[in-house]
Amino acid sequence: MKEFSLSDASHKQKPNSHLSLLSMVYAWYKMGVNPYDNLICQTPPFKLRLGIAEYLFKNKEMLEESINTALYDKSIRGDDLEFHTAVHEWASIIGYGDLKGYKEHFEAAKSFFANRLNDGRDLSAEMIKRLGK
Repeated sequence: MKEFSLSDASHKQKPNSHLSLLSMVYAWYKMGVNPYDNLICQTPPFKLRLGIAEYLFKNKEMLEESINTALYDKSIRGDDLEFHTAVHEWASIIGYGDLKGYKEHFEAAKSFFANRLNDGRDLSAEMIKRLGK
């Protein structure tokens, strides 16, 4: 997965809890959902996230590192808290049916990622191509 990084080669890898992936897989488990049963209505982002989650869970060393990082590494606690807060913000907006808030958050996210879309699109297309093999 390192070859799909958007950072330059000099970027030093730091531990990652992969909290979004762990949360997604845990939610599937708690809801009794088999994500492979949903492949009939697959979209490229769904297939991509499923492939990345599968990669994490099939790599025992990386999974163990992610769990240990989530539990014990305080250096990324701020990043994980940002993720947690963002999830709750989106959940609240959707839960309340706040269309204006949804549009405002969407536009802010769109603006944040605007300069990285082309690079991300190219890397995602290549990754999806490989996952499809």
